[in-house]
Amino acid sequence: MKNSRNIDTLLRSLDAAGQSAAPDPRRSQNDLEQILRSPTSATGVAGPAEYKTTMSRPSRRRRRTIALGAVAFAATAGFLVVPALSGGDPAFATWTAAPGALTGAERDSAVSDCVRSSKGVGDGMFAGDVNAAEVAIAERRGAWTTVVLSGADGFEATCTTDSTAVWFKKGSFGSVGKPGNGREPVGREIKATQLGTGVIADNPLSMASGQVGPDVAAMTYTSSAGEKITATVSKGQFAFWLPGGELPNSSDQDVPVEVTYTDNTTETRHLSLDGATL
Repeated sequence: MKNSRNIDTLLRSLDAAGQSAAPDPRRSQNDLEQILRSPTSATGVAGPAEYKTTMSRPSRRRRRTIALGAVAFAATAGFLVVPALSGGDPAFATWTAAPGALTGAERDSAVSDCVRSSKGVGDGMFAGDVNAAEVAIAERRGAWTTVVLSGADGFEATCTTDSTAVWFKKGSFGSVGKPGNGREPVGREIKATQLGTGVIADNPLSMASGQVGPDVAAMTYTSSAGEKITATVSKGQFAFWLPGGELPNSSDQDVPVEVTYTDNTTETRHLSLDGATL
């Protein structure tokens, strides 16, 4: 926004009521240049929103992954989010940085919902993989549950759901498919298969998940606000997510995480959709 006092003065000087029938064009041009050069005000107009509401940008490597949600989409990125229906905790008010384990009937319900949702994606193209998959992760962060199913040839299905939503408003976000080349990570290898920012119920969230080798015991991510987010690491898979849009939707950027190995050593690694690097 330009300085209002300067603009008012200059615009009044251009007022046709105060000029001759044939105004001097050089004067008009000079006044216009002064307007364009005038300093911006300290109370400028707010810029674009920080968080995008579009889908993730495609990565360079095509991945056979389908998004979960009300509609299934063919995906070319390692991470896609389809908005779920509104639930009981749309603003992530109950979210926690440290996950809790799902147990008993609550776990059974979350797993069943994920299996059912995953089977229906892509006209049932992954139904056989879903049937043969095992539960690698079943965690809770406040009202939100996350289930990760894993199987042969790099198959994965992830579902995150607001467990407090009434049945006719339930929905899931996540993905299902075979995003890798089928080779399981070994040793200290880490392979991110979902990484980026999405939107659910008009609120941005960031998520990372993927596969780890048997030497990886734990993982944490420090948010831009300085909060440590504990990932769930189980049965060769990892997953964590947090409110906000700080994880990049691009394979050209990476995300630093602190990794602990089974020998109790730690180091900083960097997640990206093209793999993990030191």
